[in-house]
Amino acid sequence: MKVGIAGCGQLSRMLALAGWPMGMQFSFLADPNEPVRCVEGLGEIVRQDGTMTARDIYGALGNPDVITIERESVCVPLLIQLKSFCQVYPDPDIVWTIQNRHREKTLVSSLGIPLSPWAVFREQESVNKAIASIGGLPVVIKSTEDGYDGHNQWVIDSDEQLQAFEKERDAQLADATYKGIHEWIVEKKIAFEREISVIGARSPDGNIVIYTPGQNTHSNGILIHSVIPAPGLPDSLHAKARDYVSRLLQDTEYVGVLAVECFVTGDELLVNELAPRVHNSGHWTMDGAATSQFENHMRAIAGLPLGDSAHCGDVMGMYNLLGQKQSDDSQAPDHLMTQRTFLHWYNKTSRPGRKLGHLNILAEREEELLGAFAQIKRQFG
Repeated sequence: MKVGIAGCGQLSRMLALAGWPMGMQFSFLADPNEPVRCVEGLGEIVRQDGTMTARDIYGALGNPDVITIERESVCVPLLIQLKSFCQVYPDPDIVWTIQNRHREKTLVSSLGIPLSPWAVFREQESVNKAIASIGGLPVVIKSTEDGYDGHNQWVIDSDEQLQAFEKERDAQLADATYKGIHEWIVEKKIAFEREISVIGARSPDGNIVIYTPGQNTHSNGILIHSVIPAPGLPDSLHAKARDYVSRLLQDTEYVGVLAVECFVTGDELLVNELAPRVHNSGHWTMDGAATSQFENHMRAIAGLPLGDSAHCGDVMGMYNLLGQKQSDDSQAPDHLMTQRTFLHWYNKTSRPGRKLGHLNILAEREEELLGAFAQIKRQFG
């Protein structure tokens, strides 16, 4: 089977590495200025030049049997056109929905799945009115599009912070050359106890597998590490997490892997965000589940039976290795590997905060895992 992937980052790399043992061949579609080091040597790389039609792109990709994505910030009209030549999974319609936080929250609400209170406002509308409609400060303001790893997000605890946001927004909108954000979501800032994520996969025939929920720790909006299973998560919240992802997969007739991030507040679980793709918080499955999220995504889009998603072992952890400085050095830090620590390196050059790779760690107890996290932080940062 020939598979085309829109994007050339680490997720495309890991999808291809999961598909190779199943006899799949890959090609990759790169944006004009997109780095491609992650997927070099894994298949043909086609760089868009602004003149290629959908037919041209399909042919350049080698006439794939199916096309998938590694990120939601893709050109949906192009994906729709490519559907004339082959299957595209997830369907462009659900990618379009999840691309925009307004549409995403509308979908989640329509299924009766709880969210934190939210409102939307546009460039000519009052942010104060939107904030008042959900009970006032504190809030989090997010762009409806082009926001990830903390980008285009503002935590507003005070009137002074709100005024700073308005000043920044007004300065951007006053610039005649500005072509950026024109719509924002305001969410009530939730005093959540912790954040978890649950990942599921659905095949075209409607079969679903769901992975064990993990607990995530972030810094400046970037995932630092995950612990699986989420420590002490009650069975009732496990059941809610499985129910949420099952409903989203079934009601949208989704094909592939879907990630759902949630806030835990007492005995309630509130959805924060969706991701229509394999997800950073699911990287632990490469060494801690019977079938990784990457293999199950490839199985799903190929129409193959989904693999077992059972969690293997006692406690599993995933630790992101983030760049500390600007450098052309892409050498893997293999000194971090142990008998129970597994390195996945993305072949990227370093810059501050950039995800360069991750470690998966097997442990018998949570305390042992947290100790391993602390040691990795001392050794790598």
